[in-house]
Amino acid sequence: MTAAGGDQQGGAGGVATLENRMEDVENRLSGMSDELMRFGAEHATFSVELRLLKERQLRQEDDVKHIKDSATKMEVQFNEIMRRWDTLDARMFELLQQSQSDSKAANKSWMDFTKYVIAATIGVIVAALFKGGF
Repeated sequence: MTAAGGDQQGGAGGVATLENRMEDVENRLSGMSDELMRFGAEHATFSVELRLLKERQLRQEDDVKHIKDSATKMEVQFNEIMRRWDTLDARMFELLQQSQSDSKAANKSWMDFTKYVIAATIGVIVAALFKGGF
């Protein structure tokens, strides 16, 4: 111990301790260098993966936009088809009503014709009875 109260190593012993410390620091730095290289490689890998994820996200967002556009177009086409279906349905109903009224008119004219034929036949039979032909 010195008068100052601290331990001091002088001479070759102090230099050896300093050299040991320097070697220890160099060994640690060498180990850290390996870790830093590994971290650098991992960083590069993660950067590539992040870039790929961002590209994939952009593609997926673009796909979603296309799907939304397609859905909108399909909705417009569906509405057009439904409008045409309703128009066709109305036309078919109208034609059915018209055919029924035409059928009723045709049936009425046949019924009228049948009435006249039957009336004429009865008239001919009655006339023949009065004339004495039967």
